[in-house]
Amino acid sequence: MQNISRLKWAVSFSRGIAKLPYLHEFLNLDRVTPPPKWWQEGSPEAVLGWGKKSNTHRARRYALKNELPYYALEDGFIRSIGLGKQGYPSVSLVVDPKGIYYDSRSPSALEELLNGDDAIFTPELMETAEQARGLIVHHQITKYNGAPDAPKSLFNTRKNNVLIVDQVAKDLSLIFGLPDGFDLTKVVAQVKAENPGSQIYVKLHPEKIAGFRSGLFDAYKTDPLIRYIDTDLNSLSILKHMDKVYVATSLMGFEALMLGKQVVCFGMPFYAGWGLTDDRMHCPRRQRRCTILEVFAAAYIMYSRYVNPLTGKRCDILETLRFLIRELHYDRLNRGDLFCFGIRHWKRYNVLPYLKSSRNRVVFVKTVSKAKRAGISKGAQIIIWGVREPPGLEELVKLSGKPPWRMEDGFLRSVGLGSDLVRPSSLVLDADGIYFDPAHPSALEQLLNTMQFSPELLERAARVRKKIVRARLSKYNTEPHIAIDTDTAVGRTLILVPGQVEDDASIRLGCDEIRTNFALLKAVRSSNPKAYILYKPHPDVVSGNRKGWVDTTIAKALCDQVVESVSIAACLDIVDEVHTMTSLVGFEALLRRLTVVVYGKPFYAGWGLTQDLKPISRRIRRLTLDELVAAALLLYPRYYNWKSDCWTDCEGAIDNLVLERQAAELATGLERLQLNFVERQLKKLMLLIKGLAHAW
Repeated sequence: MQNISRLKWAVSFSRGIAKLPYLHEFLNLDRVTPPPKWWQEGSPEAVLGWGKKSNTHRARRYALKNELPYYALEDGFIRSIGLGKQGYPSVSLVVDPKGIYYDSRSPSALEELLNGDDAIFTPELMETAEQARGLIVHHQITKYNGAPDAPKSLFNTRKNNVLIVDQVAKDLSLIFGLPDGFDLTKVVAQVKAENPGSQIYVKLHPEKIAGFRSGLFDAYKTDPLIRYIDTDLNSLSILKHMDKVYVATSLMGFEALMLGKQVVCFGMPFYAGWGLTDDRMHCPRRQRRCTILEVFAAAYIMYSRYVNPLTGKRCDILETLRFLIRELHYDRLNRGDLFCFGIRHWKRYNVLPYLKSSRNRVVFVKTVSKAKRAGISKGAQIIIWGVREPPGLEELVKLSGKPPWRMEDGFLRSVGLGSDLVRPSSLVLDADGIYFDPAHPSALEQLLNTMQFSPELLERAARVRKKIVRARLSKYNTEPHIAIDTDTAVGRTLILVPGQVEDDASIRLGCDEIRTNFALLKAVRSSNPKAYILYKPHPDVVSGNRKGWVDTTIAKALCDQVVESVSIAACLDIVDEVHTMTSLVGFEALLRRLTVVVYGKPFYAGWGLTQDLKPISRRIRRLTLDELVAAALLLYPRYYNWKSDCWTDCEGAIDNLVLERQAAELATGLERLQLNFVERQLKKLMLLIKGLAHAW
């Protein structure tokens, strides 16, 4: 069913269809237009319409008149995080040249699949189906995935629980899937009669709860024997507490089958009539007895098409599920009221995507009093940039009942400087502390001290490490890879000393005696009098954005060469050792298996991988390099793809940074990435305006 040949031209009478995200990928389609006028040249190859909506009559007549195939389109069975009416595009689409799956009165391509030969259910297909169903059940993936899980307290533990599933009134699946004379009052009476002593629930439809449409139970008289679930909750989290489920034609009936529940169908949805359900309606065309996995494979894999919004390309169900699982993970983490402190106005636009959710409120405040006026209450999440704690934070933490999240840039940040307001590819949000503050445990430190790393995770970490080194990536990626002349270093140990921003929190919190670039250079030269020392000032310092400049004359008295406008990767390619206070360059050197001597207490020190001048007593474990990489790059940060407006993973972030760097090199050169004072102020103003326009 997936292999409709490429269409150069399809027509549709619906503007909405023409605007569908990913339509061209779903259909392998070059273009879609309204029907051509009589004077226009060319012949379309197909006609598109949305299911069996009344506005498809013209499209069907046009297809019949012009002897063109008509393809009925519908959202797939796994759609999105939020509702379509809330603006969430679908990640799946059904394309049916025969009918449509919810019309039991006439054949559909899905029905033909299920009535067909057993040979179509190959071992490979069934293995994929088993994996996909397992992911759906484990992660509670449903059609719309923005709803929270149902609390256990909602359900009766002393009786059997029976569910009646509400649907949108006048939904097409009801019009084409219910018997004539369907009566809701009789249905409820029948459910009561068949389940004496059970607790009966009615689950209202999400669009009814959201106020978009009416449900079947709108006019039904309130019944004291029935509990109405009138808040939007994840359907699988409800179904797992049920013993029996009654539906008209709802997809929840099939989700209940996937959970092993008994399902009664008053109508004829796509999964009824195959021997899996207690059917109160008969469809004589459906002759075959099917397993649940066969119906799943036919409906969710063979009949449905998928895209990965990260790439905008067609993919299989497993790739789409992995995408949704990641999106849903962060959607759930970010739910509720988020109160953000210490985030400057022009930075807010760049951090908002990292806080997005289908169900939250993000409030930027400067003081505790403003947070109170904005309605902070129990359960709210406090977010602080780094260690910029507002006075009175303890009071708010007691009020919210949650530890604050501390936000900071990740370790693979951008192509361009943070001080030049370049948007980040990664951020961390840490509920325990923050990685650069060794005085307190952080979530990263907890991972490194306690995590049991699986072989699969370590293999992935090794691939990521090699990928970063091969791509010659660093945190900012602003400088060119230029060869460095070290001919006079022959026979000497070659040491790189990376400069840092001297008022950076990692130095203030992670260094003792040695806390300036000059002091570091002096200490390195003192302990390595015969070494060839390269000193590379920090790009933020070179640009004039931050503090930490060492006069070149003074620096050259302590080192053999000062290198500017050269990438860190180019430096690491030629050196034997890196000596640093707390710089991330030390971690980047470890990725290349170089010797790293540490004068402060960065996150990567204390694990047996570095030569540490300052021990950290809490770090009690000896780690492998890939264990460090797994925690620091795969588990700790959040990664975001700005182009697709979706969450991504470390590998995706690496690919994006490589492409961005290549584009910058081809366009204006990496040197133009750094802004002058006027450009920086203009960018601040632009980001301030965007932040005000896009805040939610």
